[in-house]
Amino acid sequence: MPLTHRALKDLRALRLKKHRHAQGQALVEGARLVGAALGSDAEVAQLFWTEAFAASPAALPLKSALQRRGLPPTDLTGTQAEQLAETRHPQGVFAVVAQPRVAPDAQRLLQPPILILDAIADPGNLGTLLRTADWFGLPTVWVSAESADVTSPKVLRAGAGAHFHLPTLWQGALPSLADRLAAGNTTLIGAVLDGAPLTAAALPGNDWALVVGSEAHGLSPFWRQRLDRALTIPGVGRAESLNAAVATGILLHYLRGGQEGAGPTAEWLAGKGN
Repeated sequence: MPLTHRALKDLRALRLKKHRHAQGQALVEGARLVGAALGSDAEVAQLFWTEAFAASPAALPLKSALQRRGLPPTDLTGTQAEQLAETRHPQGVFAVVAQPRVAPDAQRLLQPPILILDAIADPGNLGTLLRTADWFGLPTVWVSAESADVTSPKVLRAGAGAHFHLPTLWQGALPSLADRLAAGNTTLIGAVLDGAPLTAAALPGNDWALVVGSEAHGLSPFWRQRLDRALTIPGVGRAESLNAAVATGILLHYLRGGQEGAGPTAEWLAGKGN
């Protein structure tokens, strides 16, 4: 079944945040992301591909997933694929994925450890942060409403499938969630430039939430005044700060790896170990 001109116009509209939110859908591009969506619990409403992609080896695992879901693909011309694509050399496969309109239940939203992303405006950074959270197996990620839209094509590409792997990913207004977090026993840790050295910090177990702010402005006053612990990654060079995603990776390696016995000790990080 070929794609109509009207349907193509509707799909192109999903490039814009207002249309994604109005329709509760996002457009996913490329075999890797489409495969991740099909392999998850995400609601995949439609799939589109070109004849060339359908005949390629990359289409084989997608065909199996489509058969399991009972989802017939819609045919695209090469020109239509180029009009839909955000990438310079499109693979020719796209999927429309439904987005949650309401927040998950409290049990899921408050499941530690939690990564809280505060006003991360750069889409590439935000996607990389989600990918990093996925790598370290975090069950819960909160993204502030002031951050880049998690459903934007650039964030989806940089996330490399994390959107469909993370058990709970929620973007919205976070103040009420922060109040509920404070009412429990979860330790709120902040990544700052003037906190206690990470190398001297005792590991808090698994019941923690790490909040990371933008590189330009750091943590907002809202989060800074709520921290139980403010941590800094010691440096010896002249750079003003670390990239937010790099800093988060270091912190999560310490917090997650050390907690599981696989990461470095504080003595080793401080240069005192063998």
